Amino acid sequence: MRLAFKLISFAFFALLSSQDVRSEEAQLSGRWQQISSDAGSCATCFIGIVKQGTVLAVSANNGWSATVQTDRNGPARFAGGQGRWKMRPGTIYSNKAFDVLFALRGEQLAMVMVVDFGNGSKRTVRAVFARPTPKLPMTKA
Repeated sequence: MRLAFKLISFAFFALLSSQDVRSEEAQLSGRWQQISSDAGSCATCFIGIVKQGTVLAVSANNGWSATVQTDRNGPARFAGGQGRWKMRPGTIYSNKAFDVLFALRGEQLAMVMVVDFGNGSKRTVRAVFARPTPKLPMTKA
């Protein structure tokens, strides 16, 4: 009887935790607009996050993409993984690999990206994103 209870309890908590992960993925999914960055402001910079199987694919309109997985530490929601900048000869980040971490804080998504330049040096980029505000149609009064 105790073994059956332990198995049922394990299955119940496993189901709850998988629902939490799916909920976190849903909260992270979608389009996010950059509202600040220590690499320079960019009012037209966006990222899109899409669930693909067990991971989230992140794509930025300024030339990078990453694959991340969700995690949780207490009430905090995280997603971390690796990515790469697009090949753009003559630019500082061209084809550079990076580690990236996203943290959902209320209605904002914080990002920390550590770019590896391959020569032992790294650069950390911090940015904050928010859901874009819908543009309302103009009406005549």
